Amino acid sequence: MARKIMGVVLAAGASRRFGARDKLAARSGGEAALVLRAAKTLRGLGLPRRAGITRGHRLPKELRGAGLDLLCIGPGRAQSASLHRAIRAAHASGASHLLIVLGDMPNVSRAHLRQLLATPGPHPGMATSEGRLAPPALIPRRLFGAALRLTGDRGAGALLRRAPDLRRISLPPGTLHDIDRPDDLREAPR
Repeated sequence: MARKIMGVVLAAGASRRFGARDKLAARSGGEAALVLRAAKTLRGLGLPRRAGITRGHRLPKELRGAGLDLLCIGPGRAQSASLHRAIRAAHASGASHLLIVLGDMPNVSRAHLRQLLATPGPHPGMATSEGRLAPPALIPRRLFGAALRLTGDRGAGALLRRAPDLRRISLPPGTLHDIDRPDDLREAPR
């Protein structure tokens, strides 16, 4: 059976550690907003559906023209709510897999995502760099139900780490650098 992969950018975090500004709207390396850079990595991968999970209708300005369906979860929701929204959308679209990209990881490129998508078969996949296992991640449909049972501020990481058939995709140092504070943005490799 051919794989039908839905790509999603998770962009519903509260950015509390970033200060008053929304980190996902911040420019990275003089380029586009963080969230737009993440959205652009999903282009050209042959994904039949791409979506962005947001907490409200404030981010569409940065995502306009990115070709994403915008799916809002509302403010004040736990991290697992973003994952649940993405899983439900992937399930409804008949996707065999869900590709998760985080909106605050500016060093993940389209080439890195292609490596992850090259994981054969029905297996889950996750990126690894410098001893860290983190998104981007590929979740097969058989794990959708288990992902929907996750609660609180937990993503799919723990679930995927327990999968005996997890494919670990090695990425270069610095690739999984995420932006939580303004200093992280200034120190981000370019």
